[in-house]
Amino acid sequence: MKKSILAAALLLSTALTAAAQDASVKLGVLNDQSSSFSALGGTEVTEAVKLAISDFGGQVLGKPIELVSADHQNKPEIALSIAREWLERDNVDALFDVANSAIALSVNNLLGEQKKLGFFVSPMTDKMTEADCNGYGMAWAYDAYSQVRSSVSAQLKAGGETWFILSPDYEAGKVLEAGVKTAVEEEGGKILGSVRAPLGTTDFSSYILQAQASGAKVLALTVNGPELVNALKQVQEFGLIDQGMRVALTVLHQSDARAIGLEALKGIQFAAAWYWNTDDASKHFKEEMQKKTGNAPGWVAAGAYSAATNYLNAVKAAGTDEPTAVLAKLREGKINDLFAKNATLLPNGRLVHDMQLLEVRAPGEASDAQDVFKVVTTVPADIAFRSIDKSACKLAKG
Repeated sequence: MKKSILAAALLLSTALTAAAQDASVKLGVLNDQSSSFSALGGTEVTEAVKLAISDFGGQVLGKPIELVSADHQNKPEIALSIAREWLERDNVDALFDVANSAIALSVNNLLGEQKKLGFFVSPMTDKMTEADCNGYGMAWAYDAYSQVRSSVSAQLKAGGETWFILSPDYEAGKVLEAGVKTAVEEEGGKILGSVRAPLGTTDFSSYILQAQASGAKVLALTVNGPELVNALKQVQEFGLIDQGMRVALTVLHQSDARAIGLEALKGIQFAAAWYWNTDDASKHFKEEMQKKTGNAPGWVAAGAYSAATNYLNAVKAAGTDEPTAVLAKLREGKINDLFAKNATLLPNGRLVHDMQLLEVRAPGEASDAQDVFKVVTTVPADIAFRSIDKSACKLAKG
């Protein structure tokens, strides 16, 4: 008799603990807020998710929506420790952003183990939706394939059929160089030359002269960081854009444009997941975010806002925050919001959506100093992203 009473008490205690823990729907923003990736989103992402919660009404299914945020400091062991504590002890229902591809891959594996949801926005890697896919980690914004394919497709459509590639001489640069070559050749273009610059290069003049001499219509730059700044300054000094050569970057953020300056960037083109000056909803989001941060938001913040909003809508539609039920709702039909246009969540966790080819404005070209880019063209989702039938993810086969 005593044993049965004790068992009943334990069951009641467990049920009460679970109920207390599930008294809210909890979102967690995990990213770099103080190191090299902080400029890509950082605390701006936290503000964007706060805004999404506020715009949603602050509660769902009669429960308050809570937000926790942490700086993983760009350190994998810290990120994994925080994520594990959130999921196992603090009852966080979904993670957002998770900047840094290496960190994202580790967190993605944890999500698969815990069967909890994660919405990756910053990471460029496609491994979490390809070889390491588990269905619980979702890539909400972009990957190397979509960045390269969107840019190449748009440039070829505009007559840029010949290419010269300038890449950094390390693994990531080689991967992007190979991606550009494959995309150009598959789309019917031609590579006229390529060159790799050692890490730390400050003088790109010899490489730029090679690109100029090749006669290519498009110069693809896959360098980044200080090397990108130096290369762009020298591209302008040599007058490549004025001479008719298009210069295409692998990726450029709003924060990059502010840091580098429009004079060095003017005329540069690149593919992006989103830009704020495209429709009324995006412009409104920009105004609200600028009140909070002082600057127009980048696409990482917009992507996080979209992911959080769609997650909360799916919880409401499912009538529960149970992950598999929420996933089922997320995969129903098309997603169209201020960030994701013509979007579909594929079984491998990849959100495919229209991408944009953007061009950096010249200084003083726009009346709003925050309006640093202009849309050249839209690249449809089915062209920008890898199709599900070409995915290596095991979930794509079912």
